[in-house]
Amino acid sequence: MENLSNAAARYQRNVEDITIMAVSKTRSQEEVVEAREAGLTLFGENRSEEASEKFADLEAQTYPLYLIGHLQSNKISRITSRYAGVHSVDSVKLARKLSERRGEEDTPLEILLQVNTSGEESKSGFADAGEFAEAAAQIAQFPQLSLKGIMTMAPFVDNEVVVRRCFSLARQWGESIESLVDGPLQLSMGMSSDYPWAVAEGSNLLRVGTTLFGRRD
Repeated sequence: MENLSNAAARYQRNVEDITIMAVSKTRSQEEVVEAREAGLTLFGENRSEEASEKFADLEAQTYPLYLIGHLQSNKISRITSRYAGVHSVDSVKLARKLSERRGEEDTPLEILLQVNTSGEESKSGFADAGEFAEAAAQIAQFPQLSLKGIMTMAPFVDNEVVVRRCFSLARQWGESIESLVDGPLQLSMGMSSDYPWAVAEGSNLLRVGTTLFGRRD
């Protein structure tokens, strides 16, 4: 993504510190393979049923799969060992069930805590800083889970101030739990429509679909 390099330079970021996750929802398995051949190494899907079918016969180490959409408790059984992580954990209850489901012989499930810093009722995620901090402390202790950081979505508006405020607050929340995180703190912020502003506010993991694959039908 040439524009990512431009954004990184504009905001004095090292482009090598920013990872792109290919959001492959509604895309074919053939398109996923093409994306991998083009150098993409992480894949995010919004719906567990679609993802499980699409990635079933794609080698897990070559095609790491992450659920980035809302996960209902009654669908946790779909999060098999094929998944490398769930980036939309929005409650202690959900994290506990994911931990209990993950087998001891499996690699720990990587998770990001979804935070709602936009204040929109239509979005999932922790919306209170105190509740978020308490939840993170509990979740970090669950076996078979590896807490990596946070994920957020900004409002779908063209107002740079509003969007960047959302990302800035999410970054602050993420940094507040950095001592609980396994490895470097992951800040999953920014999509095709707003990733330059996310880069400006410190994102190191972009969830990109349209920019990579083109507009969906």
